[in-house]
Amino acid sequence: MREGEEKELTAYCGLYCADCIHFQNKHSKLAGQLKETLENIDFQSYASVKSPFGSEFQQYDVFLTVLEALISHSCSEGCRTGEGCSEEPCQIIQCCKEKGYEGCWECGTFEACEKFECLKPRCEASVMHNLKEIRENGFEGWSKRRRPIYNWQQM
Repeated sequence: MREGEEKELTAYCGLYCADCIHFQNKHSKLAGQLKETLENIDFQSYASVKSPFGSEFQQYDVFLTVLEALISHSCSEGCRTGEGCSEEPCQIIQCCKEKGYEGCWECGTFEACEKFECLKPRCEASVMHNLKEIRENGFEGWSKRRRPIYNWQQM
């Protein structure tokens, strides 16, 4: 790990950006290639034909929506330099910047903060563990003591 990388990849919320499924991923590029290939052969027209052969393609529009999401949900830099991992402005980043915090671990009330609600479905356990880890043991080397990012990895 190069100097400063751990800090660059530590989000204000205590997640480690390099653990995120979207961070510097391969699937977004592959999804883009698949979309281009399907467009080149006009697969949408093929899928639109009502036929007992290929009836599974009747949901092609839904597939394209998911494919577009796979293409667009990619980031090449961490939240600290990329301003968050969503198209919506991140309330957590805004709050930390307004208060002059390096991250939520500097806040005395992060355990009860409602700004983490958006992270709960996927990352709840990691966020609180990581923030407490940084607060209690310091920032240096914390990423080696982090929890896996997603709730389903905790099981």
